[in-house]
Amino acid sequence: MREPKAFEQLLLHRGVLDVSKLERACGEADKNNLPLVEVVPQLGLATAEAVYRVLAEFCEMPFVMPSREPMDKAIAAKAPARFATHYGFVPLRERNGVLVVAISDPLNAQLLDDIRMVLKRRIEPEVTTPAEITRATKELYGVGADTMERILIEAEAEGPVLTLDGAPVGADLGDATIDASIIKFVNELILEAIQSDTTDIHIEPFEDSLRVRYRIDGILHQAPTPPSIRGFHAAIVSRIKIMANLNIAEKRLPQDGKIMASFGDNHYDLRVSILPTPHGETVNIRILSRSSMALTMDMLGFLPEDTRLFNTFISRPHGIILVTGPTGSGKTTTLYAALSKLNSIDRKIITIEDPIEYQLSGISQMQVQPKIGFDFSMGLRSMLRHDPDIMLVGEIRDYETAEMAIRSSLTGHLVLSTLHTNDSAGAVTRLIDMGVEPFLISSTMIASVAQRLVRRSCRQCLDTYEPDRELLRLEFGLDDHAASQVIFQRGRGCEACRHTGYRGRLAIYEMMAFTERIKQMTVERATAVDIKQEALRQGMKTLRQSGWQRVCTGDTTPEEVLRLTADADTLSLESESLHAAV
Repeated sequence: MREPKAFEQLLLHRGVLDVSKLERACGEADKNNLPLVEVVPQLGLATAEAVYRVLAEFCEMPFVMPSREPMDKAIAAKAPARFATHYGFVPLRERNGVLVVAISDPLNAQLLDDIRMVLKRRIEPEVTTPAEITRATKELYGVGADTMERILIEAEAEGPVLTLDGAPVGADLGDATIDASIIKFVNELILEAIQSDTTDIHIEPFEDSLRVRYRIDGILHQAPTPPSIRGFHAAIVSRIKIMANLNIAEKRLPQDGKIMASFGDNHYDLRVSILPTPHGETVNIRILSRSSMALTMDMLGFLPEDTRLFNTFISRPHGIILVTGPTGSGKTTTLYAALSKLNSIDRKIITIEDPIEYQLSGISQMQVQPKIGFDFSMGLRSMLRHDPDIMLVGEIRDYETAEMAIRSSLTGHLVLSTLHTNDSAGAVTRLIDMGVEPFLISSTMIASVAQRLVRRSCRQCLDTYEPDRELLRLEFGLDDHAASQVIFQRGRGCEACRHTGYRGRLAIYEMMAFTERIKQMTVERATAVDIKQEALRQGMKTLRQSGWQRVCTGDTTPEEVLRLTADADTLSLESESLHAAV
């Protein structure tokens, strides 16, 4: 339905649009039979907030942003989730016996009448954006709350529901009504995770509750879910097991599986891991994109000097390069970027991974299959028979894999792999602990690269701020004068970043080249601390120094760098370099 001409004139009068933009928006709205308030933000001519503020003024209603005020779940309980979701409104507060609700379609008089009718009470509407309605509904009621309500209502209509281990028996026995609703609910959980750039979904049962959390940008966030979800825990797990082709009858042993999913043009691998606990099975779902990647060093966070140094490492004809760091620090992604740069018609590249996280065009990729005895060491032996120039080993976990990787590098191959250590120097002692002879390490190692993923300050709400000067002094070795030379920036918090101030991540690096002196120290079995000190004397930049450079460019905050590097850096060795960076 086309908005009144008076509304279009008000958009002009308030400066939200000029004449040319209004004409363009009206043309697009008429062409696609869409409301003007939807078309303007879609075309990027103005923000949704600006347009809906004018719409609220036109309708003589208050404008509200629910995300900027506390939400009261007690008020939300006055309107069932299924009604709020269906009619597109959010209960905000109660005033003199009148329920104040947020809507995004104030021109629809029938909508207001319908809301009054289903709630059987007086309402007072306020205007907000559709995105705010969606976000507030999930926060107040939880993901899939309307589905949960529907299950309970349908179950009550059938009479008392027998439960076993907290789940309706019908859910395990294939009740069609419950099955359909559970399928919908699980799909909603996964879809919400994909849309919010989640890397892991955690479904964790406790004695009287079921907690769902999403890991976004490396941080766990509680996913809002309806309280009634606990009673359907077994049904939800059974549904996930069926999707992952797992044994639904086995609830005593850990199980691992995979789900293929698509959303739009994007395809995903969902890696499912299930563990038994006293209160039921806990589920982790790792979300991996199957889309082909075209990564570059710049996209990962490499600064120009980092790129030049890393390129010298990977341009060597043979040897081994290790990328180290904890789980989830982006090690494999860095190696993928290296392979993308090295991939050419005159090089044969083979990888063995667990799992294959991304499909790389022009590269032969294998996945380990522990159930049939196909592990990293067996894969390495097989790879050598295929005359590769470059080999990627997903992870060095044991002596046999380490020895095979190192001996492969001795025979004229460039080997790339990952290792779980806190810093770059720790790779040496870790390999020695596995049983690899120091002389083999010194003969083959090109470099050890430690990395972390720091959260990037949200660009949409970026603002200057003043960090804790005591923190800068104690943790970064900066005095007030040095700190005053830096413009510190962070996100205030907005809808785009889920009000965290951060959106997306970038990598920071510590690159230790194996110079002749470090090779000698390796043979002498020097400690990781001594090796790191020597590397620093030779000009190596630590993780914290790399992070500080990103602070100086406004990409992240000192607090975020400190959170990720507290376990890896020796602060006393860095102060001069940090001052130099400033």
